[in-house]
Amino acid sequence: MSKLYQYNLFTLWFKNPETERKFNLSCFKEDLHALRFVIVLGTALSIIFIFIDVFRYQADLVSIAFRGGMALILLVLGSLTFLFREHKYQFTQYMGLLIALFISSIFFLHYHFNTDPAFDIFLSNILMVVIFITSTIMGMRFRYALVVNTINFIAYILYIENINYSAVAERQISQLFVIYMVGILASYLLDRQKMTSFINKNELDLEVKKVEELNNIKNKLFSIISHDLRGPVVSLKGILGLYKKGAVSEDEFKQLTNDLERDLNSSSNLLDNLLAWSKSQLQGLEINKSTIQLNTEINELKKLFDSLLKSKGISLNITMPKYHHISADKETMQIVLRNLISNAIKFTPHGGQITISARTNPKKSTELSISDSGIGIPSEKIDQLFVINRDHLIGTSSATGAGIGLLLVKEFVELNNGKVSVESSVGKGTTFKVVLPIT
Repeated sequence: MSKLYQYNLFTLWFKNPETERKFNLSCFKEDLHALRFVIVLGTALSIIFIFIDVFRYQADLVSIAFRGGMALILLVLGSLTFLFREHKYQFTQYMGLLIALFISSIFFLHYHFNTDPAFDIFLSNILMVVIFITSTIMGMRFRYALVVNTINFIAYILYIENINYSAVAERQISQLFVIYMVGILASYLLDRQKMTSFINKNELDLEVKKVEELNNIKNKLFSIISHDLRGPVVSLKGILGLYKKGAVSEDEFKQLTNDLERDLNSSSNLLDNLLAWSKSQLQGLEINKSTIQLNTEINELKKLFDSLLKSKGISLNITMPKYHHISADKETMQIVLRNLISNAIKFTPHGGQITISARTNPKKSTELSISDSGIGIPSEKIDQLFVINRDHLIGTSSATGAGIGLLLVKEFVELNNGKVSVESSVGKGTTFKVVLPIT
């Protein structure tokens, strides 16, 4: 179970405050209808028993006043529930508490002022009904039902033993205790079932949303593949056809192949990213952390980009301690570094400069910075960098990007318990910062 949905098994309270709020909001209407039903039921029974007392038992004015007063107050409290709104969902629970304690108090008073010996089991029977209602049909959360039922049960024992003793009423304590325990168990199971249903529904909604997002990404990827990967292949086919027919000279062919090499390198990098992304989404990635010497890894990658750096006249400066290290998965970090360096080269003009540096933070982490003297990124586009998008900036040699490289950077850095951020100014360059743990 996600940490978001963890809850205390005794109080049935979500540990995450926002999840607790959402759960109560989701139950608000159902709990409000249940509360109103109990109020209507209590009012109707009070009125019915007035007529039963009058016509069958010839009840006195005290009995009629008790029942009539209870019906009137319940009607008032029921009317107040129409003022309740979702953002004040606690009022429903508090009203349930108030009504349960009000009803039991009325019957305590009714029993106290009745001297009929046949009335000795009246109070315990009424409390059994109250316990049943608050534990089941009132829609009260377990913790509130536990409070109100415990108060009623203890109050009954103290009252019978110390205020209005009756041997018959005393014998009812054991039966009342059984109903009390059954009611508490029923309330616990019902509340937990509601929480489980809430969790399942929310997790299902998250899965559906994730599938929809993956489908949208898949559609964008097909568009990327058809354009970015197909273009260089078609160009290669056309150049070879022209050369075969003798339609281009050796010098022209050499110039064309230089441009084609740049496009193929970009397509190769895109294909590597597509394969890495597909693996992370379809198979899942196994993160095997080890100690990585940053200087060594970056110098190896520099060799990979040497021809591209030379063709654009870009100087790549690495300024970091020789044995600077991080704790991360080597395979994913190679993809992260390759994409960040490739991105810097793509958006750095001819004769520009890229600087890679690192420093140790006090919180046992390393901050890696990759800065370029490129065209920079408008502030409104920074938030879109880590998503797949066809509308990305064009590089200094007309190189375009679809965003999958930076999407992988963010995903893989976070898988390694790190964070990535961007600082950029149009015309002044861009700096990507990656913070990763040392141990």
